[in-house]
Amino acid sequence: MENGDRHLKDVRPSGNELGQLLVSWRERLDPRRIPGIDTQRRRLRSGLTQQEVATLTGVSVTWYRKLEKGEPADFSDAFLQRLAMTLRLDETERGVLFQLAVGRTPEPTRLAVDTAVDESMQALLDTQLPNPAYVTNLWWDIVAHNDQQADWFPWIPYERNSMRWAFLYPEAREQLVNWRDDWANPFLAQIRVAIAHNPKSKELAQLRDDILSGNAEAAELWKANRTQVHPDGDIRRLRLPYHQREEVPVKIMALAPLRNTQLRFIVLMRNWTPRRP
Repeated sequence: MENGDRHLKDVRPSGNELGQLLVSWRERLDPRRIPGIDTQRRRLRSGLTQQEVATLTGVSVTWYRKLEKGEPADFSDAFLQRLAMTLRLDETERGVLFQLAVGRTPEPTRLAVDTAVDESMQALLDTQLPNPAYVTNLWWDIVAHNDQQADWFPWIPYERNSMRWAFLYPEAREQLVNWRDDWANPFLAQIRVAIAHNPKSKELAQLRDDILSGNAEAAELWKANRTQVHPDGDIRRLRLPYHQREEVPVKIMALAPLRNTQLRFIVLMRNWTPRRP
């Protein structure tokens, strides 16, 4: 073998290219910026452990290790998408993850848009600073938001649907304080009402089915048959990396533009003061 051939052999990737990428992706993360990581108990170092990635993705560490070891398994799209968000992968990296794990390219990330969200509505969102503000469509895709919303909820580029994030991503339980009673129950009640008013919406039906099949506790809560139209005026609490995990109460202001009442204009007011009686 010529010297040049030996050099080429040395730089070729090993058989477990995906495993090497997964290790590099999790080791580049800052645990202080990842919800659900107890940085006070763990030895503070860069990167996440296999156990932490598995927990945040909602699988056993044994299941995650199969992927990192390059062992073949029936990895679902939902699992790989949650993993991509946990590791903060960009669109190119997400494509590599799917290609090496299951041998195909994933569906492109849906960039939710709505023709009713024009420059003037975006300007209105921006005037809500420093409060986070966003607009969702009928089936809760976030179609526009201001910069503060992206700072508080950095998952937006990876999962555009706020309901799917709340139910299908384990880190939501860490960030949505009193998840079951204050968030999950009201959210499911809103989905039920939306479907009742829009029974032909395939998107709403798919959202319901994805949540109930992907979250056993949500499926159990659904049986309560609760209904709620909107969260306007509700006071709920968040625990976000943006606030160093301090519990932050917010008052939800939910509005609808008259040009398209199926849109929801949501403002999370942190620095509000109740009026004295």
